[in-house]
Amino acid sequence: MTTSPDNADSALAAEVLVDGPTDITRASRPISELLAELKMNLAARPDDWKQLVLETVGQWPESSEVFGNQTLQYLIGGEAFDWRLLASRILENVENGPASEDWQVWLDAPDLFGGFGEPEFMRIMGVDKSRASLSFFYGVTVEQGLIVAAREEIAKRRVASGRAPSDDRCDEVYQRLYGNDRAGLWDEYCSGTELSETTGSSLNPPGHSLGEGDSFTYWLFKRRMERLDPARVASDTRKGLAQLEKMLRSHEKRSRLLKQMQLV
Repeated sequence: MTTSPDNADSALAAEVLVDGPTDITRASRPISELLAELKMNLAARPDDWKQLVLETVGQWPESSEVFGNQTLQYLIGGEAFDWRLLASRILENVENGPASEDWQVWLDAPDLFGGFGEPEFMRIMGVDKSRASLSFFYGVTVEQGLIVAAREEIAKRRVASGRAPSDDRCDEVYQRLYGNDRAGLWDEYCSGTELSETTGSSLNPPGHSLGEGDSFTYWLFKRRMERLDPARVASDTRKGLAQLEKMLRSHEKRSRLLKQMQLV
């Protein structure tokens, strides 16, 4: 399993934030040149496509990008780097890349290092982007795992008490973890990030950028880190990591079944 680094805990989750905003851009060649080189390398080394894509991600000169009719925000809050979003943008627009189902399975896995070891991932991506990827992992991926785990706990308690699981448990999750319901938290987030268009409890206001939901999750993570005592933060972080481990095992099992079906 490579869901999390060795000995991951709340201290490490906090450590990835201490340096504040980071500059993940490098003096590099133009994007068109990077994509042309990737195309050439994929033709020569098709089996190494994951490494080649990560090398391109590591050299990408932009932290955000307007592409088509979307704004792609790769770096959240100047701290958390979504390498998967950038890898997806690259893979969707390279002619001789792997089959879409293969790279989508790769990017869907809740795996911090994309199947690589930590030293190799850092070598490929560079220190700044690797560190910012760690911030994204704890601040978005693990936080999403924690929300799912909390929702499952509430549903189990309802069933144990003889009640049916209910969709209204969603607000109970947010109240428990962050001290407000989701609509109230979203309004606070929009106010703090100067998003002018909201629709009450909607998390997808008109004109939002791709990744706005992740930005909101990262904001929730930082709020939880500030509000709760270290012991509670550590407990919640372990819970989120455990949920990701469960999701990764399910993902691996599903991938094996799909491969078996393809061989039949």
